[in-house]
Amino acid sequence: MAAQSTSVESTINDAATLALANAMYRFTFGIVVDGRHAAEGKGLGSGIGVTWKGAYLILTADHVLQQTPHERMYFLLPNESLQFAGDPIGSGPKTVQVRKRMALEKPDTIHADNDDIAAIILPEQLEEQGRGHFFPLDEHDAMPSQAKQVGVLGYPGEARVPVGDNFMATVFLAFGELGRADPTEFPDHTSRISISYPSALTLDPHGLSGSGLWLPTNDGSKQAVWSPSVRLIGLTTDHDTVRQELVGYKIEPVIEFLRAHEGRM
Repeated sequence: MAAQSTSVESTINDAATLALANAMYRFTFGIVVDGRHAAEGKGLGSGIGVTWKGAYLILTADHVLQQTPHERMYFLLPNESLQFAGDPIGSGPKTVQVRKRMALEKPDTIHADNDDIAAIILPEQLEEQGRGHFFPLDEHDAMPSQAKQVGVLGYPGEARVPVGDNFMATVFLAFGELGRADPTEFPDHTSRISISYPSALTLDPHGLSGSGLWLPTNDGSKQAVWSPSVRLIGLTTDHDTVRQELVGYKIEPVIEFLRAHEGRM
């Protein structure tokens, strides 16, 4: 009976992880950038689809856009759900269906003056399916005081799979303990948060910049069936290889950035 109980618990945990991964994935955009040594279109970055006072945006780290020529910006759009293709559920790269990259001509972008935050302004999303890939942000959003376990999902460059002269992108998923950024490495550490990633991870996190930091939440419903819900609490911009942590901004500096650029949207 004990073995059976453990098996059932493991199955439930795996299903919950998959559900949360899908909740994060639906808001996550892949950004195709130039790779190292100026290799055209061979690198990856991440972005988060959000709405802000009626505007549709892709939030990302500013340095991701600095690697992306303005006249040649391509995206990997999120699908309705992840396809795990037999992979065990848990931390690590996840196989997804092949997606064509989509171009955005002459995109309108906004950039923070002193922070590593940027956004791409998109046209209004008229279709309901399109609107479903943008997380609603509110000017009162703030870091919850009791946050502990946080999820991150994005497109690290080393998780791409070569296909001829091109590649197929795969996402990376991890959950880790929320912490504070190292003040010796990040002078603005009071506006930063960190998330530990698995110690066994050998993957280079480059490309996760611009991905969201998500807090699993209760959606407030009283339904008997649990429904996955996530809350955006930060934006990934850096990684600390010594402490094995991803580092990002709290949601408050992101909200301040959006407030400062409302006139452009």
